[in-house]
Parts: sequence; C-alpha cells; structure tokens
Amino acid sequence: MWTSILRFFVGAKNFSPLRIMTWVLIALLLAACAWIYVQGLRMDAIRADAARQITAEQAAHDATRSALDQAMADIASLQATLDAAHNSTIALQDSLRDAQAREAEAVTAAAARKQILDQMRTRTRTAPETLEVIDDDTRRAVTDRLNRPL
Repeated sequence: MWTSILRFFVGAKNFSPLRIMTWVLIALLLAACAWIYVQGLRMDAIRADAARQITAEQAAHDATRSALDQAMADIASLQATLDAAHNSTIALQDSLRDAQAREAEAVTAAAARKQILDQMRTRTRTAPETLEVIDDDTRRAVTDRLNRPL
C-alpha cells in the first residue's frame, strides 16, 4: 500500500527504494531542524520570562532592603529617645527623693516647733523684767523668723 502511494507522488518511472529513503531522510532532517528551531524559540521565551522574574525579584529585594534599612534607622532613633527618657526619669526620681527628704525635715521641724509652743507656760513678770522690755520691732522680727513658711 505504501509503495502505491509513493508511486503516485514520485511517478512509476522514478520509483526506487534508495531515492525514497533519501526523500524520507531529508523530510526527517527538515522536521528535526524545525523542531530544534521551535524548541530554541521556546527556550528564548523561557529565558526572557526568567530574566523578567529575576528583575522583579531583585526590585522587590531592593525595596525590602530599603525598608529594612529605614526600620533599623528608626530603631536606632527610638533607642536614643528611650535612653534620653530613661535618664530623665532617673533624674526626676532623684529630684523627687530630695523633695521628699526636705518635706520630711520640714514636717519634723514643724512638729518640734509645735511641741515647743505646746510646752510653753506663761508666768507673771518680775519687777526688773517689766522695766527691761524688748522693743516691738525686735519682737516682730523674731516672731516673723519663727513663723516663716516651711
């Protein structure tokens, strides 16, 4: 059957198995070349797609690296702010301790003054004391000094 088909295309006079084998090999060679060319085109498309993906991934990597660098700078800035706030808090605590110590001293001094005033007793003056009275200005100065605010 194949031979009759080949005789139709080739012709009855030119029909020889060697000539047919040559044409078949040429057809196979052309088919192989076409297949290799198509595969080359496919590989070029795959390489171009891979190059685009690598470029996109490199851009994403650069953006991530930039965001990381910015975050690291923000962390350093926040750490410096935190250290300053910590030092300020320590200074404020020391100031508060000093103020509490002063307040405790003032309360103790006020209690001592109150105790002195509570224990005070009055008596009548003797005759020489009535003649040697301290002047009003000196008494006011001493009273103001004793009654000054804490």
